Amino acid sequence: MSAADAASSESFDVGSADEFPEGSITERTVGGVDIVVINQDGAFYALPDRCTHQHYPIHDGELLDGKIKCIHHGATFDLNTGRATLPAVKKIQLFQAAEAAGRVMVTLQQV
Repeated sequence: MSAADAASSESFDVGSADEFPEGSITERTVGGVDIVVINQDGAFYALPDRCTHQHYPIHDGELLDGKIKCIHHGATFDLNTGRATLPAVKKIQLFQAAEAAGRVMVTLQQV
């Protein structure tokens, strides 16, 4: 990892894995950024807590198979690619999330 890469990302311990039950969407603020942490099928995902359509929060969204749906206008975002469906046209940024020693770690990458 180059010095530039190291400066552009930071990892945060967002809590015990037990705080994120299967099928959950959990709000957190890390590094001054509002995010949601999702546990689906034993995998953790993290993304900004704002829909790219009209910037409504998505922590109150609906978890679908491999996607989160914004309840305000129905846009969905793929948890693996960030790809959006209408009415959103801009994909959502995904952050790296993983479990390590029973803790969930999220890495915020600056773009």
